[in-house]
Amino acid sequence: MKTLYTRIVIVYIITVIVSLVVGFFTIGFLVQSRFGEEQEELLMKQGKGFIALSEKWDDFSEIKTLANDLFIPMYVNFALYDSEGLAEVIGTTKRSIPEKRIHQVLQGNVYREDGDDFNNPIVGIPFQKENKHYALFVYLSDADGIEKSAYQVVLLGFISVLISGSMLILIVSRFIVKPLTKMTKATQELAKGNFDIHLHSKRKDEIGVLARNFDMMAEDLQKIEQMRKNFISDVSHEIQSPLTTIRGFSRALREKELPVAERLEFLQIIESESERLSRLSSHLLRLASLESNQHPFEPKRFLLDEQIRTVILNLEPEWSKKQITFTVDLPKTYIVADEDLLHQVWQNMIHNSIKYNRDGGTIGVRIKKKPRTIIIEIEDTGIGIKEEHQRKIFERFYKAEHSRTKKNGSGIGLSIVKKIVELHHGDICVTSKPRKGSQFTITLPVKQMKRKEVNH
Repeated sequence: MKTLYTRIVIVYIITVIVSLVVGFFTIGFLVQSRFGEEQEELLMKQGKGFIALSEKWDDFSEIKTLANDLFIPMYVNFALYDSEGLAEVIGTTKRSIPEKRIHQVLQGNVYREDGDDFNNPIVGIPFQKENKHYALFVYLSDADGIEKSAYQVVLLGFISVLISGSMLILIVSRFIVKPLTKMTKATQELAKGNFDIHLHSKRKDEIGVLARNFDMMAEDLQKIEQMRKNFISDVSHEIQSPLTTIRGFSRALREKELPVAERLEFLQIIESESERLSRLSSHLLRLASLESNQHPFEPKRFLLDEQIRTVILNLEPEWSKKQITFTVDLPKTYIVADEDLLHQVWQNMIHNSIKYNRDGGTIGVRIKKKPRTIIIEIEDTGIGIKEEHQRKIFERFYKAEHSRTKKNGSGIGLSIVKKIVELHHGDICVTSKPRKGSQFTITLPVKQMKRKEVNH
């Protein structure tokens, strides 16, 4: 009973047995209730046929011989009574008939079975021959035996159905359970960490759908596992690089004859790499918090245009140093969103536009208002992004240009931006051409529901 195959077979067999038992008794009841009256009509016809023969033949012995040939093979028996009592029994079975019934028929009344016993029908027919009254009773010989034979035939048929049905159930159940058994083994492999599993089911039923969904799940788990390995590798690389720099310059500082200028330069490099490690750690923690759905999410109504202007002003030292010109089109715009999270978005996006822009370049920031959404466009004249990289720049640690590694980029900033935008039920996309610049477009709903409302 521990296996699904055994349970299916037992349930099917029990179902078949119960169905056959119910069917057996139902058929018996229907046979008795439906064919009882028909048997009486048949006996009545046989009796009338016997009377018709008696009118043509004078001697009952000759009639008896003829009746044995015509009626007895059909299990029909005749009991002939006159006013003195039993005159003749034609057939193989003698049946005791109450005198009350005999007198009733002799007086000219037709007697029919009252329906209490369908298994032993009997009819009584009056007739006259040579001015003498007779009572002819017609009944079946060994009715119980006929009934038993009929029930035996039905029972044998049901038993054959049970045996053949059980064999088919054994085969069909194995056909049903086989893919489930295969899936069970596949899940055991998944539990061991082996995600390179494919069932390749071609079935069109629910089991086939389940198998295809299982293949999709295995592929997704395989991708997640690969992403996890890549993530560990990338984190290790990002951490190892500044640690190697700090270790190298720390050893150089041990030299006593090192000039003061170089010593200060080495200390500045160590400080810069330490800050890089701090930023990387902060970004990783923030991204983990956002992805866990445990990060505080507190939407409120505020002016979006003022927030973006504040970010641009705070970054003035950076864009002034590169002589970058800003063109802004920020009409007064209210939005209901998490103010702190969106501040991180504009801080990161505008900082990247400055960081990867050319000296003397331009940055355009625009807000376009729609009835239900707000579109924010940030366009720069920087180095741009190749088309094959544009779909991957929002992945963690992905860097579109190797030259950006020299600018202390961690490759996590855009991942954080995308996650924050998704938390606001928005969308972010990029269009870019190498050496001509990039344009990031962020679409946000005007009104944001609270997280509790979203979950409900």
